[in-house]
Amino acid sequence: MQHFSNIRFHIFVVLSILFGCFVPQTSWAIELNPADGTKDPVSLGGHLAVLHDPTGALTIDDIISGRRDIKFKPIPSMLTEGYREGAVWVRFSLSAPMAQNQWLLQVERPLIEQVTLYVPDGAGHLVVSPPRGTYLWDKGEVRAYPSLFQISVPLVESEYYVRLQSATSMTTSFNIWQEPGYESYRRSNDLIMGIVVGAIGAMMLANLLYAAWLRDSLYILYAAVLLESGLLIVFYMGYAVEFLFFLEKQQLYRSWGAIVCLYSMVMVLFLAWLFEFRRYWAWAWRIAQGIVLLNGIALLFALAGRYGDVGLFVSRLQQLSHILIALFVLYLIGFRRQYQYLLPALAFASVIAIGLVMQMQYTGANPFQIDSSLARIMAVGILIHLVLLSAAVARRAQLAERHLSAEKDRVIALSRSAEQELTVKVRERTAELAERNAALNAEIDRRHLLEAKLRQSLDSINDALAQQRNFLALVSHDFRGPLAVIAAAAENLSLSAPESTDMIKLRTDKIRQTVKRMSILIENVLADERLSAGQSSRAAIEIFDLNDILHTAEAGLDDNAASRVRFIHADEATVEASRNLVEISLHNLIHNALKYSTATGTVTVRLSADQGLAFIYVIDQGIGVAPDDRELIFMKYYRAPGQRVNGSGLGLYISREIARQHNGDLILAASDVNGSTFCLSLPLHRPDSNERPSRAFPVLIESMDSIKTG
Repeated sequence: MQHFSNIRFHIFVVLSILFGCFVPQTSWAIELNPADGTKDPVSLGGHLAVLHDPTGALTIDDIISGRRDIKFKPIPSMLTEGYREGAVWVRFSLSAPMAQNQWLLQVERPLIEQVTLYVPDGAGHLVVSPPRGTYLWDKGEVRAYPSLFQISVPLVESEYYVRLQSATSMTTSFNIWQEPGYESYRRSNDLIMGIVVGAIGAMMLANLLYAAWLRDSLYILYAAVLLESGLLIVFYMGYAVEFLFFLEKQQLYRSWGAIVCLYSMVMVLFLAWLFEFRRYWAWAWRIAQGIVLLNGIALLFALAGRYGDVGLFVSRLQQLSHILIALFVLYLIGFRRQYQYLLPALAFASVIAIGLVMQMQYTGANPFQIDSSLARIMAVGILIHLVLLSAAVARRAQLAERHLSAEKDRVIALSRSAEQELTVKVRERTAELAERNAALNAEIDRRHLLEAKLRQSLDSINDALAQQRNFLALVSHDFRGPLAVIAAAAENLSLSAPESTDMIKLRTDKIRQTVKRMSILIENVLADERLSAGQSSRAAIEIFDLNDILHTAEAGLDDNAASRVRFIHADEATVEASRNLVEISLHNLIHNALKYSTATGTVTVRLSADQGLAFIYVIDQGIGVAPDDRELIFMKYYRAPGQRVNGSGLGLYISREIARQHNGDLILAASDVNGSTFCLSLPLHRPDSNERPSRAFPVLIESMDSIKTG
């Protein structure tokens, strides 16, 4: 047991460490210690808040004014705002146990053109802190890309603001150094830069010699890739001013966009040539040419000083080109079994890994929560993949010369064999084409016949629908009159019969009930026809109070029904609907409640309004609805098994369709052995609002007694 307890303890410790590593820290202020920044930088990642100013017109006074529309958003890691119009403001907070002026703020990946740092002056104000040169001994004016600022950190927690504005991607990280630590960091950068530049220069010279010896223009193209890669590293590592000292500031800014576009062009061309796109898939070569053309158009924008307009497009295009080339290489190796491309594919994998991660950052995404601009990693990664590509290019030259003679013999043999096979296949395909043409003609004839039959069937259906509508019109005009006469005659017979003649009254009651059932059936059938044909015209829509509908329904009941139905009105429930259709819906609900209740059972009709909806509850004292039938009863023509009450199965279906066409609904709110409750909802009329309430019922029905006693 002690052994298992130790295992659980170690698992808990490991999970705690992993949680601390991967969960982004959201603390705000940083307290600097005297030893911070002497060996490694203090990263401000996870301690930054960002505000986007699209107009670029906000000043530091606006930022600290406390306006409600100025809200900073915390970010979990480094700044990855992508290509932004206007300006980006960054806020962070620092304090130190002892005051000193040796702190340095470093803006890593120094490609942002305008960086302004606002620091507290000790008197409650924020002032601009001028940038320093990338070397501490350089006291001159910063010519381009400000990246280093000297700051003082007070004992109490103080806020600092940085304003960034650039045509390039606003992707960077902020580090706090002390002077000795930054000097050591800069010396190591100088060493890395020297190694990279020396290696790239040596590889360029070697490839130019390869091009002259083998007379293969691929090596000249690769020398261009090496040159563009070296220039990218110079900019990423912050050495653009030193290497391109002969350029003015605006020329330096334009050269960055031009270098990025040229790098994309030569890299895509080189990889398409190296992996032989044209040989294995012509469409891949055309896509590569299209990507080069698009980068060429972006190059024109960059040369015109408009790289900010196309920077995001160029980054997305680089991501797309890397993914397409990677898929093509996988196709070559996995499906075409061209294993001679393994070495260049391995070299290209480093380009994919580094390029995609950095391009995601530059377009404003940081899914891995990286807290560094990857300047050194990119420099070393590019150097590694260039070395591997150089080896792959050299190997390619060796294999090409070895297989050239064998390939010639094989091509000759294959061409002869292919010519013979082609002759045979042409004959076979000609015969096959003739058979398919005959089959196609037969299929066309068959489809023409089916089309004619389909049109005949459609005409028959249209005739049947027309006959159905004519029949319904006949029912509407010719059946209502006789039914009204029968009802009046039964009423007169009942009134004129002696009081002792119970048999006559019983039969006249049956006649009137039958007439009423026939009238309801006719009204439901006609309503179903109008709803199915979409004839609920807006002309029939009017604004009225549902209390009027309840009064109309109450007045239309006979003596027996009036004694059993109890109406509870509301103060006001004004709706915008078709009065006739709503009356039909309510009449169906009351008729159903009377049919399925006991002979002496009471039916309660209650009107209420709540949360923008009007509710009409119809409560009966019948036997209830079985759980399996509670949704089926709303289906057209559905009748629950074992029902002894006459009906057509249209009433509830018609009532729900009427409610839903008025943006309402009809549900079975409650049902048990003591009776059922149906709830009809309609949206209340709001003359000052265009919003429509949802069909959801905000009032939850807990029991039938809560409605009956309401």
